Amino acid sequence: MLEKKRLADRLIGRVQNLYKYMEKLGRKKEAVIIWSFFILLVFGVVIGTGTLTSGFHLVDDWEFAKYVDWMTLEHRSLWDCLKEAVGYDLTMRFRPLYYINRVLMAAVFGINLTAMSIVKACQIVIALVALYYCARQMKCNVVYALLFSLTVMVGYQSAVWWKLGPQESYDMMMFAIGFYLLLKWIETGKKWYGFTSIGAFFLMSVYKEPFILLLPFVGLYVLYVEMQGKKVTWSNLWASIRARLPYLLALGIIFATEIFLLVFVIGTNNYSYVGLDESLTLEEYKQAWSMAIHTDLKWYMRFGVVMVLILLTYWEQVKKLGWELLLTAAIVIPQCVSYSKTSMTERYILPCVLGFAFFFVITGCNLKALSGKRRIVYILCLLLMLAAHGRVMLREAAYFTYRGESITTMLETTLDLVEGTDKRVLSCFAPNLEGNRTMYYWFRVNGYDEVFYWDEEKQTISRSYGPREDETDVFENMDVVVMYNEEDRHWCYTPSLNLSDFTEKKCGTITMYIRNAQAE
Repeated sequence: MLEKKRLADRLIGRVQNLYKYMEKLGRKKEAVIIWSFFILLVFGVVIGTGTLTSGFHLVDDWEFAKYVDWMTLEHRSLWDCLKEAVGYDLTMRFRPLYYINRVLMAAVFGINLTAMSIVKACQIVIALVALYYCARQMKCNVVYALLFSLTVMVGYQSAVWWKLGPQESYDMMMFAIGFYLLLKWIETGKKWYGFTSIGAFFLMSVYKEPFILLLPFVGLYVLYVEMQGKKVTWSNLWASIRARLPYLLALGIIFATEIFLLVFVIGTNNYSYVGLDESLTLEEYKQAWSMAIHTDLKWYMRFGVVMVLILLTYWEQVKKLGWELLLTAAIVIPQCVSYSKTSMTERYILPCVLGFAFFFVITGCNLKALSGKRRIVYILCLLLMLAAHGRVMLREAAYFTYRGESITTMLETTLDLVEGTDKRVLSCFAPNLEGNRTMYYWFRVNGYDEVFYWDEEKQTISRSYGPREDETDVFENMDVVVMYNEEDRHWCYTPSLNLSDFTEKKCGTITMYIRNAQAE
């Protein structure tokens, strides 16, 4: 126990020394240190764990191969590809900028996923820096600003640092930029800050739908600042609205228009993971959230309870945090409702964790009454939670790399076996259809088009994709069979195929079976 106390004292002492050192620096030196720190952190993680060069994954990466297929094999123009991708997505979702970005990335980089991963890492660096400066604008010291930025971006949600499919990395970057510009506009009154912040929030809102729900929080924050030092009365509230009416009106128009399009034009039935579902029982909702609370949300819950108890010891001061609680609720509640079917896991923790970080870091750390040993324990909770999430981040990155290297090895080994021949490949990744699509497009852009797909339920083999999708075949004609093994998180069954005439070759989370005549 004594040793733990000494360790905690040393940790707090180092944090205090860092704070004193950073507070003495000028803005330029602080900027250099902060940018350098986050660049080293992000690229240290993605390079050190290998995610940057891990190759293909049997999820969203197939879309890049599809767009390259369109532009090279089908000779479509860039404009036609953009229209097709965005138009198709708008029949189901509202994220036009996301698909514009993906098609342009494929046009520039082809299927060079390492280059795309570098772009993704740069987005994370900018998001972390912008969040840091948001906290600084909200009167946080250096330590609290770092804690705010890292609390938002480090944890199970760190999957957005390296996965190329999730939209949250771009959206967090645009939110942080937009919010920083908003804070600068409030501080300086310079109109161009206000205009550009509206632009950033608009770009954020057309990239992924849950981020549209952050716009009411932004509007409430503007009113929160205007109402500082005033009693909450209708006259004071109306005066505050009129003082910022053009900005609030612009936010309101964007929000109302996008919600209208989502509800009445595109529809919400395509969002299988969003909202309430009458077919689900209360018990099923409870099970989903209980699982999240005991897995991806567990450290927020455990340390959050301790920090709440500490804050409640200052009840008279906490009672005055009505606006802060309202702002926190404006972020958290809409996100919880949105993900009520599936609860919050991995990347879906964003942007909800903004509410957690806003209350416990921005509001909690700046609570003047919080002092003495209770402040030390409070900050220690934030640091320990960050350490736990850092360990989670490194573990998830290591698995992502292992899985990507497994898939890439399988793809390249299979291509070496079949390239320039009439040999046939059987893909057994269903029900993960994205896995099968990866096989189809990756092999097509690499000059091979003899991939067939196994349907376990129907016990059939067909092409499934492309102009000959209805063409069927028999298992005796298959030369290479590929499937998940139990190391892969997508594994859910082993195909009921007779593989006695095949040689097994394990590639990490993927297993290949090569017909004996081909293996010799």
